[in-house]
Amino acid sequence: MFSPFQTCWDRVDRAEVHRQASIERWNVFDTDQVYASRVEIDHDGTGRLFIEPVKRDWTLPFSLELGEMLYQLRSALDSCVYDAAILKFGSNPPPNAQQWQFPITSDPANFKKAIERMKDIPADVAAIIERVQGYSRLTCSFDGNQFDIGPTLAILNDWARIDRHRQLHLVGTALTGGSLAIGSTLGMGVEYCNFTEGNILENQSEIARFKIRNFVSGTTVHLHPAFSFEIMVDESPRVRLNEIALAMGMSVSVTREFFENHFGIKRT
Repeated sequence: MFSPFQTCWDRVDRAEVHRQASIERWNVFDTDQVYASRVEIDHDGTGRLFIEPVKRDWTLPFSLELGEMLYQLRSALDSCVYDAAILKFGSNPPPNAQQWQFPITSDPANFKKAIERMKDIPADVAAIIERVQGYSRLTCSFDGNQFDIGPTLAILNDWARIDRHRQLHLVGTALTGGSLAIGSTLGMGVEYCNFTEGNILENQSEIARFKIRNFVSGTTVHLHPAFSFEIMVDESPRVRLNEIALAMGMSVSVTREFFENHFGIKRT
C-alpha cells in the first residue's frame, strides 16, 4: 500500500543510523594510536607543540558511514518528488517515472533549466523544490542550533556526487578544546598558550604556541597536553562532520514536511 513520503522517513532514519554509528566509533576512538606529539622550546622559553598522524587509514570506517549517510539523504529528497508526482497524477508509478528527481543548485538559472527537463512537473511541486534551493534564505532550528536549509542541501548534493566517484576526504580536526600544563619544575609555569583551532592533521601541524615562565635553557620540561578533537570533512566547505551531518538530516526532514503539509499528509 502506498504511503506518501514514507520512503523519505525511512531513508532519513537509515541515515541517522549511520550518523549515530560514526558518533559511537568516535566516542571509543583512541587518538593516541593515530597521532604523535612533538615539542620545540627555544632558549627563551617560547615553544611550539606539533601533532602529526602516524596511522593514516583510521578514517576508512568513518568515510564509509558518511558515504552511506549521504546516499540515503540524497535519495530521500528524490523520493519526495516521486511521491508528489504519484499524488498529483493519481498513478503509481507516475508518468515518466524516471524523470522525478530533486534538483539542487545555488544558481536560479540552473534551477530553471533543471525544472524544464522534468516534463509536465506541476507548478506547485516545482515551487516546493525551489523553496529549499541553495540560493534560498530559509533556516531551521534544532536543539539550539540554526541551519541554513538551502546551502546545507547544496552541500549534500555536491558531496553525494563526489562520493559516488571517490570517498570524501576525512581527517581529524585539531583542537576543539583542551589545555596545556607543565610538570612541577620549581619556579616554572605556562605563561601563555595560544591554540590554533581547526587545523587539519594530514601532516605535521603546529597546534599551539606557548611561553614557559622563568625558563632556564637546557632544563628538561615535562608538558602535559590534553586536547579534544573532532572529525572534519576536508572538502569545500571544510566543516566538522557531526555538525554538517546533523544539519543535513534536519534540512531533509524539513523539506519532507513542506511536501506533507502541502498535500495534507498527517502522521499518526
